[in-house]
Amino acid sequence: SGSASVRLLASDTNSTSGSSSSEGAHTTDLPMEIRVAIFICRCFIYMCSMGQWVLYHVKYSLKDFRSGAVVRLGRCKIPEYLCQWQGLSSFFLTIFLFAMLCMEPILHCMQNNDGFLFTEHCAEGERLLFPYSIM
Repeated sequence: SGSASVRLLASDTNSTSGSSSSEGAHTTDLPMEIRVAIFICRCFIYMCSMGQWVLYHVKYSLKDFRSGAVVRLGRCKIPEYLCQWQGLSSFFLTIFLFAMLCMEPILHCMQNNDGFLFTEHCAEGERLLFPYSIM
């Protein structure tokens, strides 16, 4: 029943928006309201969550390097805070969020969207949907 209501919402949105003949090419696309909500949520995650973690890691890396609190790993010096599981796990979270931002299908479809704002369904976006979903 949940998927039926989404299909009903999609058909209502398409019928009231004066759908054009090019809309048939994007039959798998969601209604505009849902695409905007997804885009806003993803912007929030990338700017607030990833942004906070980037600032955290820059701050503590600089602090450890300036105070000499580093650990040698071969020829590389790494900040001491990364030797704790919390620091290392948050660092990997930051790396994964950055990788997701680089593979964001909506951003790759910004120039080739066939008139559909915030779509994931273009040649570039379709190529990245599966790897993005795994991240």
